[in-house]
Amino acid sequence: MEQLVTKHAHEIAQIRLPMAGNPMKYVNAYALREDDGLTLVDCGWKADDVRAALDVGLAQIGASLADVRRLLVTHAHFDHYGLAATLRRAGVPALYLHAADDDFAHRMLEDPIATDRIADEWIARNGFRAAGSLEDDVHYHRSEYAEPTHRVADGEWIGRLRAVHTPGHTPGHLCFVDEPSGAMLTGDHVLARVTPHVGTWFEPSHDQLGDYVASLKRVATMGATGAFPAHGEPFDDLAGRANELLAHHDERERQIVLAFGGAPRNATEIANAIGWTRRETPFAQLEEAHQQFAVAETIAHLEHLRARDYVRATDDAATIVYELLPRAAALVGVA
Repeated sequence: MEQLVTKHAHEIAQIRLPMAGNPMKYVNAYALREDDGLTLVDCGWKADDVRAALDVGLAQIGASLADVRRLLVTHAHFDHYGLAATLRRAGVPALYLHAADDDFAHRMLEDPIATDRIADEWIARNGFRAAGSLEDDVHYHRSEYAEPTHRVADGEWIGRLRAVHTPGHTPGHLCFVDEPSGAMLTGDHVLARVTPHVGTWFEPSHDQLGDYVASLKRVATMGATGAFPAHGEPFDDLAGRANELLAHHDERERQIVLAFGGAPRNATEIANAIGWTRRETPFAQLEEAHQQFAVAETIAHLEHLRARDYVRATDDAATIVYELLPRAAALVGVA
């Protein structure tokens, strides 16, 4: 594993917490010096090796968990939030989370088996039937519900950090602008080398990808001088990377429109017609769990198209089928 701690300017310490068995290798927690102690942003998943790494990392910057006055969580996915309840029990006095992700975490963790079943049933209605439930017991044992002491609002100042609500990856995802450095802690909203996952895993109540695109555009224009992401290494051109991600989603939308081939399709049929990952891997060559993720991302794109009246959906209670409307031709340059 890479070195555990990197000390950056403006009293920002990057602590790389292990993600054993995961190709991402580590998640970044950031410890920022405040007048009253430390603010910790994200905390890794619930595991003994993560807790040990956090303790060692804090020691390397001359601190301990007792110096952490507040834990801010960018979003409630297990690798960012899972250790939060453990740290609260260990004495961290305050936990900050957006209200939408507090609700999201409570719903996900109240009955994980039921949550997985509902997600599998939804993906099946979109044409993909897995051999079994793909997420059972994979993630949920690495997290537990932790009630926040404070639900964060967009624009709120928490010490040196200003919260920016950036929904899409999760409904309550937060980025944080750091006043002393001018940089932004981007969580999973903007990553340097990975396209953040935006997938519709449950029957949608809103345009999830539309939320993400709007959040990317907002971040690109905020003038932050650099990015401290939750995965990978810090980078300078936040606006440039946000615009790259916007261009990626425009190109993916074009591919999806072309994949209809003049006939109604379900999300799995569309996903099967396009390439995935940086290598444009065919859908059939993906592992089954990754196929499910690809279908969820395709649904998010189809629902974004539907919200803008480029497609319509027909649901016969067994399979959801999408059909292009004539005006969608403009998206691929056809008059």
